[in-house]
Amino acid sequence: MGLTTKTGRKFCKQAIYKILHNRMYLGEINHKGKNYPGAHLPIITHQQWDDAHAVLDSDRRERWRDTKAKDAPASLLRGLIFAPDGERLMPTYTIKKGKTYRYYVPNRVGHFSAGASKICTIPAEPIEALVVAQVVDALSAPAVVQAVWEQACKSSPQISDPEVVLPMQRLASMWPNLFAAEQQRLVRLLIEKVVLSDSGLEIVWCDAGWQALSAELSPGTIGAELAEMEAA
Repeated sequence: MGLTTKTGRKFCKQAIYKILHNRMYLGEINHKGKNYPGAHLPIITHQQWDDAHAVLDSDRRERWRDTKAKDAPASLLRGLIFAPDGERLMPTYTIKKGKTYRYYVPNRVGHFSAGASKICTIPAEPIEALVVAQVVDALSAPAVVQAVWEQACKSSPQISDPEVVLPMQRLASMWPNLFAAEQQRLVRLLIEKVVLSDSGLEIVWCDAGWQALSAELSPGTIGAELAEMEAA
């Protein structure tokens, strides 16, 4: 009876694993958990063995990081939020009684211990809500709208004021309906960094990002998609 595809893959992985960890190829034999020189000649050198296992260890760590990142909940300010002293804050989370709680913690805390930084663990949702409120306000601010429209005119001289103003207003009003990945993309486009301070938070806007936003308000882009969503 032939092996199924799934079973066959599992068998091949097990066979390859055994081959790559079989020290007989080094000219050794294993007895009761210990390795001894064998009577047979090795077919690979210790250097080749060490090089192969260095690759295996690297692949295993990379797979662990990929799995951890994939399972982690979305963090709007990943890579953008900093402490007053310039230390980057990293997203983390915990699950209690089936509910996920997200936080931002100083990089030193993530790598060392809770006492490694003066900044404590910060709940993610309130900080992200403040940043989103600032983004939404900026999308409706006359000075910002005017600047984006002027930038849009450079690439499309025929574009009218309503063709910029209305999509920006739609983007502001439809923000809660955007996918988390799209919200994160737009935040990273418009914001250079967010700095926490004793008085609150400071947003450093990305001028190039606001210029790039003007290119996303033409037909066939997010501006058109938002118009369709609003009509629906």
